[in-house]
Amino acid sequence: MAGTLPADSKSWRERRDAGLSDSIMRRTIGNVTRRFSTGQRQVFTGYAEEILAREAAVMAKRHAIRDLDILLPLLRETVQAHGGQTYLAGDAKEAVAVVVNIAQTRGVQRVIKTKSMLTEEIELNKALQAVGLSVVETDLGEYIIQRAHETPSHILAPAAHKSRVQIETLFRDDACERGITPPTSDNAESLTLYARQRLRDEFLHADMGITGGNFAVAETGTVVLITNEGNADMVTTLPRILVSVVGIEKILDTWDALGTIIQQPAMNGIGQRLSSYTTFLSGPRRDGMVEGPDEWHLVLVDNGRTTLRGTEFEDVLSCIRCGACLNVCPVFRQVGGHAYGSVYTGPIGIVETPLLTDWTILPELPTVACTVCHACGEACPMEIDLPHHIIQLRQEKVRRHLVTSGVTRSYRWWAKLWATPGGYRRSLRLARWGQRLYLRQGKLHDAPGIAHGWFLSRNMPPIASETFHEWWLKNRKGGSS
Repeated sequence: MAGTLPADSKSWRERRDAGLSDSIMRRTIGNVTRRFSTGQRQVFTGYAEEILAREAAVMAKRHAIRDLDILLPLLRETVQAHGGQTYLAGDAKEAVAVVVNIAQTRGVQRVIKTKSMLTEEIELNKALQAVGLSVVETDLGEYIIQRAHETPSHILAPAAHKSRVQIETLFRDDACERGITPPTSDNAESLTLYARQRLRDEFLHADMGITGGNFAVAETGTVVLITNEGNADMVTTLPRILVSVVGIEKILDTWDALGTIIQQPAMNGIGQRLSSYTTFLSGPRRDGMVEGPDEWHLVLVDNGRTTLRGTEFEDVLSCIRCGACLNVCPVFRQVGGHAYGSVYTGPIGIVETPLLTDWTILPELPTVACTVCHACGEACPMEIDLPHHIIQLRQEKVRRHLVTSGVTRSYRWWAKLWATPGGYRRSLRLARWGQRLYLRQGKLHDAPGIAHGWFLSRNMPPIASETFHEWWLKNRKGGSS
């Protein structure tokens, strides 16, 4: 069954142009991704064991995906043995209904959350707010974009597209609305202290905490959270009710498997040997414990994931959301995350968005948002062949007739023409004659047919007045060599 994802209603051209014209976003995204990529390279320097560790992590993840039919019921059994309650949601609507029902039947008024891409995927915040609940993101980046009424632009750094001045403005507006003291300057420490003060009241008075989950260990019934802030510990211990919303692809079989993979998100995403905080959830508070929730609910979400098992795209389920592919992607650096129109951005978003939704939203992504430079394939620690998958998706678009017949015919004639040396040379002579209509000051500014789109954002040099082949035929002496 296909899943559902929220999507931007604007066209690719509108989203792309908005990104290209946002100089602040391009600068901040560029700085963040370059810093993360540099950190990734540095952390691997002199760490020979990492190659073996990565190979073991890939094997563990692939093994878990293949055995998901066994591990899913085992995880539910072990969680319930610890006093937790589990639910299996087939799609986003079912997952949201479960969480909303838990909140309403228990009189919840205030909700605090940790960072979770899956809750963005199912639009959980919107559903909770629709029934009158206060929902506050407690990760600093998520807190910032919630104030801005935006979605994350980067898997690891949701507010990477914001400058410090923009964040200060958001916090000052928030302070004025609430009649409290705003940040006193635009330095990072002042802004962080403001967010800490604002969130402290939310931590102490929330009825429900909601988390995602980086991994879930079937053997022990443990959900694992990896963060670089202490907010996850607050969300998981202070509210009386805790709900964890986890994709079924996050399940691992054993504690040993977790040990092989636990370093990979931090090392490949931000260049650290391990994240600052690792939180393990293994049930509600039991006798003798002084902290923890009265109830723990684990919502396991499919939303299109099982449709990928047993297909050539199965390895996509191995994604650990490290963001390494985004950090090296030249398209992402230029247009930013919001240009993709999907909650999942960058190369992994290009692949996942059409696959999880059976091409019902944003079918243009594989064609327009990738140069097939292969940088993402080299960066992925889980060895997901993203470039190959993007090419496969382009082929699938043609099979599904998602490309206009005019474009399809044009490419077929182009391929047929360039399949022979004679056809290639004839096409160049024809193009050289036709380009005179579009030359301005020595540059090509437009072209007919499908080539028109290439010139919407670039100018190109004209075809040479004489090609090398033509020069060679005219100037060679004494026959061929």
